[in-house]
Amino acid sequence: MSYSTNLPPIKLISLEGKKQLSLQTDDFKRTTSSDIRWLKVQEFLRSVSLTPNSRKLYERELRRFLAWSKLGYHELRTRHLANYKEYLAEEVCTDKGRPLAKSSINAALGALKSFFHWLRDTYPDIIEVNPMAGVKFEKLPLPSAQDLAPSEVEQVRTALNNLGETKLRDTALVHILCHGLRASEVSSLNIGNYDGKLLYIENTKDKKPRLVPLVPESRKAVETYIQHRSDEGEQLHEDNPLLLSYHNRIPQYTRINNPEGARLSYHGIYFAITKLGELAQLPNLHPHAFRHTFATQLLIVGMDPTHVKTLTGHESERAFRRYVVRAKQAAAIAAFDKLHEQ
Repeated sequence: MSYSTNLPPIKLISLEGKKQLSLQTDDFKRTTSSDIRWLKVQEFLRSVSLTPNSRKLYERELRRFLAWSKLGYHELRTRHLANYKEYLAEEVCTDKGRPLAKSSINAALGALKSFFHWLRDTYPDIIEVNPMAGVKFEKLPLPSAQDLAPSEVEQVRTALNNLGETKLRDTALVHILCHGLRASEVSSLNIGNYDGKLLYIENTKDKKPRLVPLVPESRKAVETYIQHRSDEGEQLHEDNPLLLSYHNRIPQYTRINNPEGARLSYHGIYFAITKLGELAQLPNLHPHAFRHTFATQLLIVGMDPTHVKTLTGHESERAFRRYVVRAKQAAAIAAFDKLHEQ
């Protein structure tokens, strides 16, 4: 198996201020290519459902850990992982020579926690207890919800009308994203996942399928796009991708005869929304902004937070709390404005 050579170098700085050391990608290769522990990492990466970005992060962080520790998995204890956390915080630097941010440290610890959780469940004869169980993550300030203002949503709608070949598809894409789906979930949708009212989301982050109802306007956008494909001669089946790629290098007959190979990918969704943001004069527009907007707006109008979490598939209370805080702020401002309008 070939390994990526685009990994950033790991820079080590001694606590005594001695000469900075650098651990390059080649060192990772030498460590993992002959390391039986790496076989379990490879199996883990094949077994779990990860977005491309998450997979890249997990692979990088697990390589980093194996380069740091020579212990077998059965020998690892919580104290070893606590020492590794100190190593990340005190000795590892970015390419620009800066200490790792707390969020980066947590990302590294999260990758390890997920891996050891999988290892414990899959190979209980190797480890009985997750050694990450007693390691505390860095405390971070609560991130803010990045929901779109009504005027920004209107800018996006206007921009959709200025698209060419992808207008119908991107209109359907935006309507689906506006119902709180993650980009990875949207990419995995097939025509059979839509029954005319509900979307059945199978490939979820928490591996728990869920149903998401679409509002009438969004149903019409999805059905218009599907009908257009049928009118163009595509033989529609349940396992056809719900959203197709319209890359210039893929001729129309290929999209029709080989729809599975023309699925709109995770990166394709980001590209489409970035392009739409440029047209809408929203340079920072990204697919997740629609998810933030969906959750925040439902809370603002008073929907039970438990129901909102069910629709969005949120497992983390902390991650969901950002929407609750944002909704309370919006409600307070609205109440203040109403009071002064009297």
